[in-house]
Amino acid sequence: MPLQCRIQDGVPRRPHQQKQQRERQQQQAYRHQEQNQVFQGRSPALLPVMLLLLMATLLTRPLSALSNRLSDTKLHEIYLDDKEIKLSWMVDWYKQEVLFHLQNAFNEQHRWFYLGFSKRGGLADADICFFENQNGFFNAVTDTYTSPDGRWVRRDYQQDCEVFKMDEFTLAFRRKFDTCDPLDLRLHEGTMYVVWARGETELALEDHQFALPNVTAPHEAGVKMLQLLRADKILIPENDLDHVEITLKEAPIPNRETTYWCHVQRLEGDLRRRHHIVQFEPLIRSPGIVHHMEVFHCEAGEREEIPLYNGDCEQLPPPAKVCSKVMVLWAMGAGTFTYPPEAGLPIGGPGFNPYVRLEVHFNNPEKQAGLIDNSGFRIKMSKTLRQYDAAVMELGLEYSDKMAIPPGQTAFPLSGYCVADCTRAALPATGIIIFGSQLHTHLRGVRVLTRHFRGEQELREVNRDDFYSHHFQEMRTLHYKPRVLPGDALVTTCYYDTKNEQTATLGGFSISDEMCVNYIHYYPATKLEVCKSSVSEETLENYFIYMKRTEHQHGVHLNGARSSNYRSIEWSQPRVDQLYTMYIQEPLSMQCNRSDGTRFEGRGSWEGVAATPVQIRIPIHRKLCPNYNPLWLRPLEKGECDLLGECIY
Repeated sequence: MPLQCRIQDGVPRRPHQQKQQRERQQQQAYRHQEQNQVFQGRSPALLPVMLLLLMATLLTRPLSALSNRLSDTKLHEIYLDDKEIKLSWMVDWYKQEVLFHLQNAFNEQHRWFYLGFSKRGGLADADICFFENQNGFFNAVTDTYTSPDGRWVRRDYQQDCEVFKMDEFTLAFRRKFDTCDPLDLRLHEGTMYVVWARGETELALEDHQFALPNVTAPHEAGVKMLQLLRADKILIPENDLDHVEITLKEAPIPNRETTYWCHVQRLEGDLRRRHHIVQFEPLIRSPGIVHHMEVFHCEAGEREEIPLYNGDCEQLPPPAKVCSKVMVLWAMGAGTFTYPPEAGLPIGGPGFNPYVRLEVHFNNPEKQAGLIDNSGFRIKMSKTLRQYDAAVMELGLEYSDKMAIPPGQTAFPLSGYCVADCTRAALPATGIIIFGSQLHTHLRGVRVLTRHFRGEQELREVNRDDFYSHHFQEMRTLHYKPRVLPGDALVTTCYYDTKNEQTATLGGFSISDEMCVNYIHYYPATKLEVCKSSVSEETLENYFIYMKRTEHQHGVHLNGARSSNYRSIEWSQPRVDQLYTMYIQEPLSMQCNRSDGTRFEGRGSWEGVAATPVQIRIPIHRKLCPNYNPLWLRPLEKGECDLLGECIY
């Protein structure tokens, strides 16, 4: 009987070949189905093992071998003790969980190690996982929390520290973003405080309650501020990178509390060709003294000479006043910032003036003399232009003593507005994409967020840090990158702790004054550089008249300085409420400005602009938890309450 064959895809197939092909196709289909189940979250037992293997590979292979791997962007790491104990983590946004890996956390002498989370770095109301050495191995884990006074450790009724691996050197475990446990702290995208300790004493972890170990040696305990739920790291795809440094040159730090030091510099190198800045790195030579820094481009003609200068910004030569367009910036706690691969900050090209101004804020509260500083930035530029030009915009409050914070407040809110009329006048029809954000206050700021409104609808927040610290002002790459359209409004609110103050705190430039700013990085670039507000002059004048004539505050002088009037008021709770109500209801003075200080022409006057109406209480985003807190326990997140009744402080 002659063999039969079929033609498939132009190739003759015999029956036994057809059978083999069908078997191969079935195997491929089965493998494809297995992969889909894993990556679509249908195999919860297998995914953590895969992630653990991936982390182990990343942690043991040379970095050079991984430089172009996608997985290299997923892994974040920090040394808890700044030298040896390495915490690595990966964020699984789809499954809403974090996988942790610890190296060199303990040795054979240690009986226990703990890692946990605290609201603001203290050990009261902390959420802690204890890992215990039993029979020579760290093979026991207990989910605990601490008492409100921080003296006692209590076993949690719901165990949420899911361990994958523990041995004498390393451990790996998993935590959900939100465990729906009132005795756990929710993992969030703001500043988180990681507490850790280890010891050789034996603990009674099997008991419901035991004393929190008192560990004082610096290499045995500590706290680290970090953004746990952070966006993936960004790799720079270009290889044709040039470098330039913009730094102070032996600048003498004055022996006074606050100084803004200016350094005008001509950029070297061939900038006749247009480049894109793809990364900037801070070079901090006086930690603890340098509070924040900015580089401004001198917006002048290509051949116009700007006088070189190295001195107090108050004596900046008038020709250097044109050096006002923000390029790069840094504040305490921030690190290197990398632009997304689709955008870069333009520099150079025809018509580009090669002069820049570096401005450094020195905070010298001890008034030390004889200090010299050479801080600044190292900038990486690519000759290969990216799709979009990026830019920087300031949101928030005007630097002005028109705004004040009463004393004795747990968290007094002040809001700065970027109103719909301004974005309508300045933004392109397709809007802008915000990809980076740096929140900034001075010493009293405890919470900062920027909210996004489109008409009467509130959209997802641009950035939010409910546990903000002025010691940790990162320039953060956003996981969610909002599109802001013409006619949208952005409202930046800062909360201030003035419980230890005796008089009102004013807005201003000094470290003893306050600021409220969100520096956003976005694309495509526009001319809008400042979108900020303050209370209008007329409103403030009427407020002081009311304080003097109705509230009988005789220290208020109608033609006196605003700062003196605010500080003369005897603050009671009704007067605090009156001040807050005035700030959120009365008309504004708007700065809808280009980099040269000129305002956009969107309306006849930017004085007396209506404030964007907002919901007073901030929406708390958490998932729905069935049968949440059935025992009516006091949640760890609950703390002191602010003016609006939000109790997270």
